[in-house]
Amino acid sequence: MVCKIIWTTTARADYFKIVDYLQEEWGQKSVLKFEGKVMKQLDLISKMPKLYSETEFRENVRRCLVVNQVSLYYLEIEQKAEIIVLNRFVFNIFILVSSK
Repeated sequence: MVCKIIWTTTARADYFKIVDYLQEEWGQKSVLKFEGKVMKQLDLISKMPKLYSETEFRENVRRCLVVNQVSLYYLEIEQKAEIIVLNRFVFNIFILVSSK
């Protein structure tokens, strides 16, 4: 069974901020590479929602490392096993700095 992935407004905004940053700093080739990795991970998540570990801060929220610098967080809705809600894209450096 393939689950439907729903993007939150926040996840969409996060994603486009990262794409804009990559475009400005590293160019179109990096953007395309990042987008490809995101799509690959979303495809895997849609087929195997429990592939990645649950986070410690909320039940059913899982973290997927897209690239070393960026993670995505998603929520599997248990009552509707066919739906995955993509919550956030986060630069991992911000997590490291804010957790100190």
